[in-house]
Amino acid sequence: MRSLQALPFVAVAMLFTPAASQAQLLPDPTTVLPAPPTLVNGILTIGNTTLQPDTAATQEELPGLGHKFELFGPMNKDVDPENASGNSGHSGGGAGGNEVISAVTNPTDFAFAYRSLPPGIPIGAFTNQIGLKYYFVFPRSCFAGSPRVTLLVDSNGDGNTDFAAHGHVNPGGNYAACPTNMWRYEDLTDGLPRWEVTGASIPGITPNVYMPWKPFAAAIAAALPAHKVSAAFLLDGESCQFAPSPVTCGKAYYDLLTIENRTLEIWQDAVKKQ
Repeated sequence: MRSLQALPFVAVAMLFTPAASQAQLLPDPTTVLPAPPTLVNGILTIGNTTLQPDTAATQEELPGLGHKFELFGPMNKDVDPENASGNSGHSGGGAGGNEVISAVTNPTDFAFAYRSLPPGIPIGAFTNQIGLKYYFVFPRSCFAGSPRVTLLVDSNGDGNTDFAAHGHVNPGGNYAACPTNMWRYEDLTDGLPRWEVTGASIPGITPNVYMPWKPFAAAIAAALPAHKVSAAFLLDGESCQFAPSPVTCGKAYYDLLTIENRTLEIWQDAVKKQ
């Protein structure tokens, strides 16, 4: 895996219309977030960073469980700072206690908890199935889009992703002021305006206007009936790269990360290779 480093981005928008047979790439200088990540031929690209998720290592243990999460960059297995005692015998494949993941963000690396979703699923399947708990160690907090959950969307079913949907822990574009030194759970498919698109202009979705999950997902399904969500991930550390400070750079814990039919509850739900 190459170092997860960011360079300045130029965002693009892909314009979709119900009657259009092709998508037209247009510059989009208004977006708050960088150019959308892509997943093409199994290679994930974010800015100047490329990496290849290991779908064999994350293969489901039994049919129906779905792929495990794969941790990249400074995202690592960890233990709840408020509950490290746990059971004896290394329950859950770890050291006991409440097994979680965490990231110490820095100005050079992204942190990911990535989940492959072969062969791709419709966006409506995520309803009531995207959420997480977070614990920011003071003075670290949320800022400028980090952390967030990103869905990689293949608009036409050809296997390559065309745009990204982003769900934020704070609704309504309020990127800052998440509580610190306490656990907080966020259901990203609730009725609050959390969702936006980068890389596409879709009927029913206004650029840079955050929407609740249900109308957001419905707009994508209506405009792109052949779409599939190929992968999804929790991303942290982006704000630390372009605005480093004690608020943006530091430690955050995550637990009960749910992306569709799998929840990261214990260390056995995740793979860390690097």
